[in-house]
Amino acid sequence: MVALIAMLAIMSFALMLALPSWRYLAQDDKEQELIFRGRQISNAVARFQRKNANALPASFDQLVQGKYLRKAYKDPLTADGKWRILRPGEGVAPRPGLPGAPGRPAPSPSPTATPVFGGNSGAQTGPIAGVASLSPETGIRSVNGTNSYSRWIFAPNVPFVIGAPITGGRPPAGGPNQAPPQQGVRAPDAELPRISR
Repeated sequence: MVALIAMLAIMSFALMLALPSWRYLAQDDKEQELIFRGRQISNAVARFQRKNANALPASFDQLVQGKYLRKAYKDPLTADGKWRILRPGEGVAPRPGLPGAPGRPAPSPSPTATPVFGGNSGAQTGPIAGVASLSPETGIRSVNGTNSYSRWIFAPNVPFVIGAPITGGRPPAGGPNQAPPQQGVRAPDAELPRISR
């Protein structure tokens, strides 16, 4: 009986240790799905514009029916799956240091009374320039210098630069004992000329 209680205590302790890793993996999965779905919508809007003399789609149903978008993707980070629809003319100040940031128009990051897309929202019409999440949470990764999901803009001609994971006490992307991958870091002597004799 004592051995059984000890085994249960050890298993409970192991589960408590694994719980933060499980939450991290679940959040990472949802975040990757958000990026996939948002980029699918952005690419569909871009293809629609190329085929229709730079006109924007009037609805997501138009994208699905025209075979620009496979299906009406929902936002994986909100309970109802609705997106914030970005209209032409909404803009954000470009973050310094991003490739292509100066002079590029981008949709607004502030949640306004903009129609949302998801589920049965076929009645929402108007020019659609892109989407953003309605989730107020912050992510593991940094996109365009921010980790706030509501500021991740999925629209054509808007840069989408994924930075290194923001660990903030959470395990890095490679696992708890592995350092996060260094992106764009070169060896100190990589740019020095080689002298051979």
